[in-house]
Amino acid sequence: MQIRVLGPVAVVGTDGRPVAVGSKRRRELLGRLVAAGGRVVSLEALIDDLWEDPPAGAVGALRTFVSELRAALGPDAIATVGRGYALRVSDVDVWRFEESPSSVAWGEPYADLDPSPWVLQERARLLELRARALLDEGRGASLVGELAVFASAHPWREKAQVLLAHALFQDGRQVEALSLLREARGRLGRLGLDAVPELDRAEADILRHAVTRTGSYAALRSASVVAGEAALTGGVALAQAQRFAAVAEAARLGDPLLVARVLTAYDVPANWTVSDDPVQAAALVSVGRRVLARLEGALRARVLATLAVEHRGTRDAWALEAALEAEELARSLGDPALLVVALNARFMQSFQRPGASPERARVAAELIEVSARHDLPAYEILGHLVALQAGAAVGDFERAERHVLAAEQLAEIHEAPLVRVFTNGFRVMRAPDEAGYRALDLSSMPGVEAGFLPLALLSTGLPVDGSLDWGPYRPWGLPLIHLADGDVAAARRAAAHLPTPRADHFYEVLWWITARIAALLDDDVLAETAREALEPARGEIIGGTTAMLSFGL
Repeated sequence: MQIRVLGPVAVVGTDGRPVAVGSKRRRELLGRLVAAGGRVVSLEALIDDLWEDPPAGAVGALRTFVSELRAALGPDAIATVGRGYALRVSDVDVWRFEESPSSVAWGEPYADLDPSPWVLQERARLLELRARALLDEGRGASLVGELAVFASAHPWREKAQVLLAHALFQDGRQVEALSLLREARGRLGRLGLDAVPELDRAEADILRHAVTRTGSYAALRSASVVAGEAALTGGVALAQAQRFAAVAEAARLGDPLLVARVLTAYDVPANWTVSDDPVQAAALVSVGRRVLARLEGALRARVLATLAVEHRGTRDAWALEAALEAEELARSLGDPALLVVALNARFMQSFQRPGASPERARVAAELIEVSARHDLPAYEILGHLVALQAGAAVGDFERAERHVLAAEQLAEIHEAPLVRVFTNGFRVMRAPDEAGYRALDLSSMPGVEAGFLPLALLSTGLPVDGSLDWGPYRPWGLPLIHLADGDVAAARRAAAHLPTPRADHFYEVLWWITARIAALLDDDVLAETAREALEPARGEIIGGTTAMLSFGL
């Protein structure tokens, strides 16, 4: 005898003929015992599962159903165990299915039963089991339609979204797969919930496998595009590693045009001058500079702009020249999508000189105008963030607040979660306190997070904290830490080795700290050096260019 539940609940005798089970209620009881997998189901659980509102005679009715099923299936088919029952039939189609999900014929489980909670739960579990098996065999493309319906019906079931994402990826639709995961993460975020590990693992798997070693333009460019999509959704570090792998593979193949196209396919705006991974950024710049001589027109402009963005925080003249040439080419070509990339590069290189907030305000205004007119939302958001920083730098907080709201509205529409890193930082800057800065979540942006907290706490007037990770700013923290410990000699030794701050968002902050160290040590030479460095930024708020912390005018 065989029991079948992959489709309508049915029983087939040893002679191949159907066995009459009886009413839907009896079929539901049989199905519920099948779903238990041979384990005992208590009388109380069966009653709860069979009746939404159990009648007074539910116990007697259930026992009658059991007796009738035994009459149809045989007296040993259902065993009584304490106050419960267990199925004792060996040939059940769904049990064989669970052992080999991809090889057993499939129909909707329990198809003739009403969609009670246990039925829906079993259908979802079995579909996920089958989908995982087919995905493991690389047959996910055939599942896209079925899983799309399932995921749409279960928007809060993370496993459904993950399975659909993997199926889309196997169907060659990587960007859609990552967008789906981004949307799932966004739904959780709007409820104040953290993303489950399955979402993060799925994103990592898709990014890791997106680079193939076929050497084809389509495959490698797709990998870089996928990495860009992931970066916009918050997976910055992983996305950058993915992009680097794609560019490195293109470079290995020795085709300059392929390198250029893969390098520039990662189209992600940048508004922070401290790189998340300086080593990778330097390698990308090195690869890109080697192919520049072979490029012209729009592709040359894109590579120039990309290199100027990656080579951020320096005073290398060629990087500024690259940004300016990219902008000139973009304007001559009349290409708005290229122009906004070039303007991003010009913004990055504007930090080569202090006191350039008015220039950045002009760049921001053009970014917003061009992006809004040509539907380039990622760069429109960038424009508002640049305008926020430019406004905060000169103390125009009313204007800065308008750009905060505009950036957040766009980020909500286009699901750009990293925007909140900067807008939340601005709100803490406006009402600075230790709790606010400690509560900021910067973990998704290593370039912002490294060493930020000790600088931020120092800006609130708190005593220097030597226990914190000062990251790249430790040289400026050491003299203050030694002075707090009363070791003036050690502070002088550390101050003697202070480096020149990089041309980035913290340039004025680090010179302000240098000036403070000089004052505490009565070092007139160091104080004059700091004064001269800060003179071009006179009238701007120290730290205001970050729009996240302030040391005053």
